[in-house]
Amino acid sequence: MIMRKRLIDQNAKPFLYQAIGDYQVEAAKSSLGRNFRMGDLSQIVLSLYGALPLSPEDNPQRNLGQVNNGGNKTLVLADSPNKLTGTATLKKAIAQRDSLMGGWDKVVVLGWNFEPSIGETITALNDSRLEVLVIPPDLMDRLKKKGSAEKLRGQVRFSSLQYLTIYPITRVNRHGSTPTPAVPLAEGGGNSFETLTINLKNYVLLSPEAINLDEANREKLQAVINQEPLALIEYWAVDPHYDGVVFRSVWQDYRGNVENDGDHLRVVTKAVVNVPAIAGVRKVCVRVVDVFGFEAEVVTLVSDMVEAV
Repeated sequence: MIMRKRLIDQNAKPFLYQAIGDYQVEAAKSSLGRNFRMGDLSQIVLSLYGALPLSPEDNPQRNLGQVNNGGNKTLVLADSPNKLTGTATLKKAIAQRDSLMGGWDKVVVLGWNFEPSIGETITALNDSRLEVLVIPPDLMDRLKKKGSAEKLRGQVRFSSLQYLTIYPITRVNRHGSTPTPAVPLAEGGGNSFETLTINLKNYVLLSPEAINLDEANREKLQAVINQEPLALIEYWAVDPHYDGVVFRSVWQDYRGNVENDGDHLRVVTKAVVNVPAIAGVRKVCVRVVDVFGFEAEVVTLVSDMVEAV
């Protein structure tokens, strides 16, 4: 994370950023044997969801299933743990829903890992016949303990995605004023700057049933979700001039940082960032990581700017 930020800040040439290890794949090899195929895992996931596999000629990758409920036909796609479920996967799922085997009433995408912008993608697609659910991250551990998928049937819950919401961002033009020392100027110097104020509104975590906790701790987690959901955030950052490709953090806070408010158990929920002024619309991206390692982000366009008094 630190090296990535340094390379971005130095305007480095394109570089490859990879996470070492893929837990779900390794866990699957441990549970299903080293010679397992990705289609085997997809079949298990589809079975636990309650979907019947499609015929081989319509399902060469063995990752598609179907659910028939009261005459409504639902296509189910189990994505691979080797990839991030994002825009390309959802568009492909929609295309298959509309064309495969004469069409379906709905498509459900089951994913292991998601692009940080998945919430924005779902909103942009605005498709009421598309549903995206999370495969429980501890599924392989539970499968290994139970010994077979049959023993897990009826006990696995596929939950909705976590997402972040923020209040409308305020944007104030300072016209050559000098930034206050407490709020340093991001993205370099300059006399003309603007101040952005970002306030977190809510963070919705995937269902606690999908997280590997004992009953007592799950109840405690549910209490936090109900009373203080923003306390689940481990880290959050702001890119005030997001290009839609690379996230460049110029402001961040994290649990354990006491410089902003003296509370080492919570992040602050308000960011004030001074940036060089630009004309027109500004695209701001806010990204969070929660205490379980799940990521979410929200991108917003800020056009209205008021003049400093």
